[in-house]
Amino acid sequence: MKKSVLTLLALTVLSFGTVQAQGTAAPTTGHRIGLIDMAHVFQNYNKFEGLRNELQAEIEKSDAEAKAMVERLQKMQGELAKYDSGGAQYETAERQILDEKGKFDSFRASTQRQLARRESEMFKVIYNDVTAAVKLYAEYAKFDHVMRYNSKGITDATTPQEAVQTMNKTFIYTKSENDITTTVLDYLNKQYAKSGGTAAVPVSSSGGASRN
Repeated sequence: MKKSVLTLLALTVLSFGTVQAQGTAAPTTGHRIGLIDMAHVFQNYNKFEGLRNELQAEIEKSDAEAKAMVERLQKMQGELAKYDSGGAQYETAERQILDEKGKFDSFRASTQRQLARRESEMFKVIYNDVTAAVKLYAEYAKFDHVMRYNSKGITDATTPQEAVQTMNKTFIYTKSENDITTTVLDYLNKQYAKSGGTAAVPVSSSGGASRN
């Protein structure tokens, strides 16, 4: 009797395994992963170039103002030599130089803070544009995750440091349909062009991103 029960159990297990092999097992769902070369997008996003040019113009303007202040200080230093050390005119001119130097130091520190803040804001704006566009396209194309990756390969022009970075990248190979870099970049540049090259990129979470 015991042998019959064991035989029946074995047949049941075998039968269940056969059914699974025939495709009746519960289906498994995979995760679709998209990849994007963020460095490439930043470098080729026209809005980033526009903001960078604006920042460069501000830097050049502040440099010109600083140069004018330095030249004024140098001129005042030259005039100081005309007066007798310890005299009333010397002391007056010296105080003026110290005041002017204080203005210059304050201007330089303030300008550096403003430019650093402006640069930080620029990167925030671009990053938010890109991540919003990535989310939009990922939802449209049914990607579960989107990860950064480096699309560059190693060539004769690759520096040793770049070669090490390339060899250490997470994804060595990916199917072309998983790389959404060009799609996202084209979308961003088209939206930026529609805005006239001045307004923020309008990215909505509803609707689908165009592949064109």
